[in-house]
Amino acid sequence: MVKELNDFLFTRLLLNISRCSLACMALLLVALSPTGVAAPSTEQRVNPELVELAQRQKPLLRKLGDRVYATEFIGYSNHGFIEGEDGIIVVDGGWFPTTTQRAITELREFTDKPVAAIIYTHLHLDHFGGIGPIMAGQPTDIPVYGPAGWEHWVTRLLKQDRESILRRVYLQMGMLLPQGEEGTVGNGIGPSPIPEPNDPLSFPPTIDVDQPLDVVIAGVPLRIMPMEGDVTEHIWVWLPEDRVLFSGDSPPHGVFPAVETARFEIGRNPDEMLRAVETSLFLQPEAIVPGHSQILRGRNEIDRIMSDTRDAIAFLVDQVNRFFLANRSADDLLDTIDLPPAIAASPDLQPYYHRWEWMVRQRFVKLGGFIDDSMDYLSLNALEESRRLVPLLGGVDRVLAVAETSIEGDPRWSARLATYVLHTNPGNEDAQAIRQRAFLKVAQTTNSANERNYLLGFILEEQGKIDFSRQLAPLNQRAYAQLDNTTLLSRLKARVKAEKADNIRSVITLSVDEEPYLLMLRNNVLFVESVTNPSDHADSTSATASMTRDELIGVVARVSSLLTLPGWQNTEAQQLAALIDQ
Repeated sequence: MVKELNDFLFTRLLLNISRCSLACMALLLVALSPTGVAAPSTEQRVNPELVELAQRQKPLLRKLGDRVYATEFIGYSNHGFIEGEDGIIVVDGGWFPTTTQRAITELREFTDKPVAAIIYTHLHLDHFGGIGPIMAGQPTDIPVYGPAGWEHWVTRLLKQDRESILRRVYLQMGMLLPQGEEGTVGNGIGPSPIPEPNDPLSFPPTIDVDQPLDVVIAGVPLRIMPMEGDVTEHIWVWLPEDRVLFSGDSPPHGVFPAVETARFEIGRNPDEMLRAVETSLFLQPEAIVPGHSQILRGRNEIDRIMSDTRDAIAFLVDQVNRFFLANRSADDLLDTIDLPPAIAASPDLQPYYHRWEWMVRQRFVKLGGFIDDSMDYLSLNALEESRRLVPLLGGVDRVLAVAETSIEGDPRWSARLATYVLHTNPGNEDAQAIRQRAFLKVAQTTNSANERNYLLGFILEEQGKIDFSRQLAPLNQRAYAQLDNTTLLSRLKARVKAEKADNIRSVITLSVDEEPYLLMLRNNVLFVESVTNPSDHADSTSATASMTRDELIGVVARVSSLLTLPGWQNTEAQQLAALIDQ
């Protein structure tokens, strides 16, 4: 067997067929060699850098000059307060009420003036969801400024991928992990949020800003200007007299700039983010209040950090473009170049939030889709490839033995080996346990707080200790109550188990609180149609079913099953219900 494997390895080296083949050859070398013995186990539960970072991120309300206040690290998102002659201008409202309450309580030690205006830099939930405590007992007829197009982000979480987005956000932020060294130690740019009910946007923007706007509010002159952040629909607040800039979710955040994110946000635009950083240097502020992480103060400090941030973004953009345009892959880039020494060494550009490798790969995906090199046109899928690799490499026991010995010294590789086995046999408990231990080892050593959060979350989810469907169900039920019945029913289309629906044709007349619909299954696709008179379709209907609107919301939010509803108990309805994934 050894001779055959070495012959195969030599042949593949000569042919250099694909990057996947190179990965396979690396595995063969490990399997055939006594090297790569695991390093001694340590008791480290978390990278000391992340512990030190969390200890430095002390929750504070800072006073910036005579009339400007801002928070840092009181919550995941910062708050800004500008004290005018007869009122307070609020810049962003935070994510959750508890941390916002602390921020406004501390502000009220300095001033009891009423709120005169609200300015949202953008309409991500973590910038308006905590507004309730700020506005308690305050005037409601005040101007509220927001970026033009802000509605897009308020409705974004009502779309079909809501549950996937929330799951990724909760994983990244460590929101369901225990606090401390056994769980989350923050997310690199602030403390991990503790979820609670938040404001549904009780104070929406009343003034849309689509071009630079010079205004005076409560006697304070300021400029509100559109400027790229994590989203295009984003504004800055600039106080020319105070030389203070509220930059929202534009860089910097005290870490390597997150011009792309592992969550995948199609709207992030590194080129425009670069322009935003250059604009901030042009303004020459004395203080910058970002939407997250530490406040920057002092010209020298700001120039240094913003210049390094500009160069880091430019390096990422230019080098990804270079490799992409030369038809070289993301793997090639990551294997060929490292960050420039000064950027890599900068204390304000460390990968505590997202890893540089993630951003490179995400940028490539946006530029070229799934094609990274020539083999992508004909590659086997990962499951097919694993089914062929595992026997070739000596079988399940051999692969798992190498994975086991790699946990301490090379846990990322150990996780990959265990995943090969799980692709061939998803129920293999040994492979699952080895991969979880490898995930844990990476989580204990990585300097990316988000990577740690993701991996610890994956472990708990796999162990059944985190159930996102159950955790997110109350939020989803409230959100889905805003959708009409046709939209809700259409969400079931993406639940159909197509692999079990071959040659099944079904037409069901469905009543939702006496509103009639047709559910039609043909060619493994579910079609939903609102009808006026169900009797017109009697000849083509094979069964009837009924449900209340509340039941429909519960099904879409995954808190109940069609199979158990009283109105779905006939045979035809049960057949369709069984095809809709729960």
